[in-house]
Amino acid sequence: MAKRALRKNINIFLACAVVTTVFVGATPAFALSTSKTNDNALTTQMKNQKRNVMYYGDWSIWGGENNFYPKDIPADKLTHLNYAFMDFDSNGNLKFTDKGAAVEAPVGMDGVTWGDANSGLLCAFQELKEKNPNLKIGISLGGWSKSGDFTSVSKDPQKTKAFVDNVLSFIRYTNMDFVDLDWEYPTAVREPDLVDNQNDEGTKNSIPEDKENYIKLLKAFREGLDKQGKELDKTYELSVALPAPIAKIDAGIDVKNLFDTVDFANIMTYDMRGAWDPITGHQTGLYTNPNDPYKGKGLSVDESVNYLIKKGADPSKIVVGAAYYSRGWEKSTGKDVDKNNPGLFKDVLKVNKDADQTLTSGAKNGFPCKSGDGGRLGGVWAYRNLDKLKKEYPGLKEYWDDTAKAPYLYDSESGAFFTYDNVKSIKEKCNYVNSKNLGGMIAWMSSQDAPIDNSSVRGELTNASKEGLFGSSKLKEYEIKYDNLDLTCTIKPFKESWSDKGGYTISIKNNEKADEKGEVLESVEKTAETIKNAKIYIKTEGLDINSGDYTVGNITHKDGYAVIDLGSIYSAKLIDRGATYTMTLNTSKAPTDLSSLKEVYLTQRITEKGPEFGKQILFKGANTLTPTKPETKPEDSNKPTEPSKPTNETNQSDQTKPSKPEDQTKPETKPNSSKDTYVKNKAYNGGETTIYNGKTYKAAWWTNSIPGSDESWILIK
Repeated sequence: MAKRALRKNINIFLACAVVTTVFVGATPAFALSTSKTNDNALTTQMKNQKRNVMYYGDWSIWGGENNFYPKDIPADKLTHLNYAFMDFDSNGNLKFTDKGAAVEAPVGMDGVTWGDANSGLLCAFQELKEKNPNLKIGISLGGWSKSGDFTSVSKDPQKTKAFVDNVLSFIRYTNMDFVDLDWEYPTAVREPDLVDNQNDEGTKNSIPEDKENYIKLLKAFREGLDKQGKELDKTYELSVALPAPIAKIDAGIDVKNLFDTVDFANIMTYDMRGAWDPITGHQTGLYTNPNDPYKGKGLSVDESVNYLIKKGADPSKIVVGAAYYSRGWEKSTGKDVDKNNPGLFKDVLKVNKDADQTLTSGAKNGFPCKSGDGGRLGGVWAYRNLDKLKKEYPGLKEYWDDTAKAPYLYDSESGAFFTYDNVKSIKEKCNYVNSKNLGGMIAWMSSQDAPIDNSSVRGELTNASKEGLFGSSKLKEYEIKYDNLDLTCTIKPFKESWSDKGGYTISIKNNEKADEKGEVLESVEKTAETIKNAKIYIKTEGLDINSGDYTVGNITHKDGYAVIDLGSIYSAKLIDRGATYTMTLNTSKAPTDLSSLKEVYLTQRITEKGPEFGKQILFKGANTLTPTKPETKPEDSNKPTEPSKPTNETNQSDQTKPSKPEDQTKPETKPNSSKDTYVKNKAYNGGETTIYNGKTYKAAWWTNSIPGSDESWILIK
């Protein structure tokens, strides 16, 4: 586990006219989603809810997918977004599949440059979620090419624990809402296909025990997610991607135990047919055409769903898949098997060659056939590029199999055949989900969807699934709440020696420290613990904050607060761990103490123009303060001088800084004397006394900490 154990105590230190506020946060200042219900109601709600789930591949940001960024996902139409994929090694250590995409690239965010602490998809997803509180974001582990180490981590309890702990730390730093396991496939032995993907791991070490160990791994995740969720007052979800064919289900999936463990299961009811088959067919058909020679094998949505239910699956947890891409054969031959649907179930010929010169029946892809990078031909074209497919194969005609409720393209002259999903078939699948009270729809993948109204947003099929599942109603939104970073705020009043004017010097120090090891956790920890594009809100009474020096920039006012936008100041956009930022604010007259200062709080933004999140109180005014003479700025001439440039050191000396509570020896958490009067978690005002562990303490100022744990308490006897 990462170092961010739960530390909920809040200590406010008032030392005469110098105020230092320390907030020790529990988790990174990213969004946590929770529903306003009790546990039983939440369980019922989650069981009965429909889901519109989407995969987003990290390679979507590059040229092959025409630079498709999170901002162009129709997130208001989705309930869940799977970030695909996170890799891991045989010991359970996390590995990026593309570090640049995850945490370095600007991914279309204004004002963000390569390698900033607010760069990368993981930050972009947070901003997307803030704009769309209906959306839950999760990490998908494994995938077709990165499932090679599931066997190792699932069969060894120590490796399982390390893997689960690492993933829990990852979702805590990124404040994701669910974990998705995409093991393709338990017990299935497969050599790496380096022609198609030079980074393919294969699953050559799979063993028969995978079936049992898969359930053990899921239960370990279930226990870990529930425990962390309870600590963070959050409900995490656990999902899986499952194969559709009956043979693969029987070989590797303990259906009843799996569905008893997960919140929902995404059935990959796509890729059910392809260039590996000797006849044409529907890769993602809803029903089985009676003329299909492969009927009964679970190669349609209906067959697969019915088999899972028969094996003990909870229907409300079954999420069925849609394909936002085609699969195809170059040349079919022979007589039509189904007279109403020409081209279906015909024999195919191997007339093309893969990148390694192996003969294949697969049709051309929508991308170049290159060894190690899409080197297998399979007729794969994104739905958004079907017009280009039709230009490549000008004889294609669109057909609709009304039995299977599935579209396809077929050229009766050349024999070319392509299978895919379209708006009509998506609607049929949604009707099926609703009629059988299933759990929803999932799609592979977002970048392949077609644009809406010539915009950069790709959502034609996504909109169809949302409308089919939910109609025109707005998706349910979730309460978003935030935990604090470990920050120290030091405030000093001052008076100018050449006039009766003055103001406040405010320093904000980021006390977070680097603790993680490993490229993934080091990266997300840094992102989470960096203050990003902060806004400082200051409320005063009797004194107006009207200007500041170059560390402040322009000051605006909103709802009685003076607002300082640090995102507009280059040196303050990102405040790293251990760094301090100091500002000088001018008031209408010199303050004599801090009694006119009522509240100071901070918010963050991923981008300067993005939505604010994570309100963190830095100072709340006390009822009484000991008056003290304000600091006087020395006179250098008869005219004011520009304040000296702040350094990374706080204005408060090391001797006057209060120690962090967790760095001190803490007293016992339970009283051991029958005379004790201390009430746990009660807030004590300055001057109040209490007895703890037989000793009498007086509160020096407002505090809710344990007596004797910090400088807010004075030992009387």
